[in-house]
Amino acid sequence: MPSDRPDASRTAGGSRWAWLSSQGLGVLCGQATVALLAIGSVVLAATREGASAAIAVDDIRGFFAPPAAAHLWFYLLVPLLALYALNTTLATWQNVARKWRAGIRAPRFYAPVVIHAAFLIGLLAHGIGGLAGAERGRVVVGPSWTALGEGREARVTALDVETHADGSMKQVRASVETRGADGTVSASVVRYNGPLSWALGSELLLLVRPHAVPVVRLARGDARCEVEVEGSCELGGVRAELLYLHPPLRAGQGAFTRMRVAGGDTREVFSLSSGQSQMLADGSHLSIEAIEARPAIVLRHRHAPGNPWALLASILLALGLAMMWRRFGPRVGAA
Repeated sequence: MPSDRPDASRTAGGSRWAWLSSQGLGVLCGQATVALLAIGSVVLAATREGASAAIAVDDIRGFFAPPAAAHLWFYLLVPLLALYALNTTLATWQNVARKWRAGIRAPRFYAPVVIHAAFLIGLLAHGIGGLAGAERGRVVVGPSWTALGEGREARVTALDVETHADGSMKQVRASVETRGADGTVSASVVRYNGPLSWALGSELLLLVRPHAVPVVRLARGDARCEVEVEGSCELGGVRAELLYLHPPLRAGQGAFTRMRVAGGDTREVFSLSSGQSQMLADGSHLSIEAIEARPAIVLRHRHAPGNPWALLASILLALGLAMMWRRFGPRVGAA
């Protein structure tokens, strides 16, 4: 129909920028992206101790601190991905507009649109994570409740270390209980590539290595309690705090501790060795019954704000594939 034909001015203007939304440009960008990423994987491995030493996890700020010739592939990748995103956005928009004007309303015809949106959000997730991600230190989680931040606590209830035939470490599985700010306790297993997480994965506690923490078992009359270094416990009406634990200075000598005991209006600080006892102000005796090593893990706290966006991209990708189910299934009445 004549009314469907664009006028000459619109045709000329459209053809000038038509290449930005062309399928050919999308294919070219995709192939170039794969090539640059392949080059980057080789360069990162070769310069791990040099120009790429500051690059870790998804943080892209290391590529610019300072800039290096070895990272030329990445500097080319950034504008390439921007062009790829623009091409996908324009092509998708034109596809949606064309189908809508044609009266097409069936959801399955818009499945590619949802998949393209997942791709764009995935790129956004990488950008957010690479620019706003941060390391927030390490924490040792042992058998006692340990603060993780934001009112959360965790403790290790069991630790299983799997080794190779030569004795090297293969996998670590730590059974961990976590307690939220509202007091709710949940159980999980932490392992390599299986971190603790919350806030849709934007806060990660990644396993660094297994560990062991010393625990001192104290006795005062019939009362018993266990305490870690810089921890405290109730012991028959008084609170005993373990300030530090010093290993034996020489063979045959026991470890000794520095204790602080508070009860009522009195507070005492003294040294106490294994196998000895200390008379407290009320006449009772405090002694160390045993010093044991308990399983623990070292965790690295990673702030990853791009993960919720990556999760959204995954959901959209799954939704887009589900919308295409009729294309994959057998056709009714097919011979």
